[in-house]
Amino acid sequence: MNYIVIARDHKDGLEKRKIHREAHLEGVKRMKEIGHVIFATALIEDGNMVGSVMVFDFTSEAELNQWKSNEPYVTGGVWNDIEIKECAIPPLFM
Repeated sequence: MNYIVIARDHKDGLEKRKIHREAHLEGVKRMKEIGHVIFATALIEDGNMVGSVMVFDFTSEAELNQWKSNEPYVTGGVWNDIEIKECAIPPLFM
């Protein structure tokens, strides 16, 4: 199943991002290597990162929730509002 995650930072998220960015990127790299991350990008406003958009391929929502419970931007308090939706990616983009 494919999921899109739209996560918006806390007001002090930029400072927290600096602290947790390396661990976050290492996790994203691992998830990309095993095929769970399809796409990821930062949301930018006024030249600053203010959130993230990520597209995943997981076998279940439970697997997605496992990732979320260990994501440094979640555990480190970077992300404030996290919207998760199931999505369908056409084969052309896979």
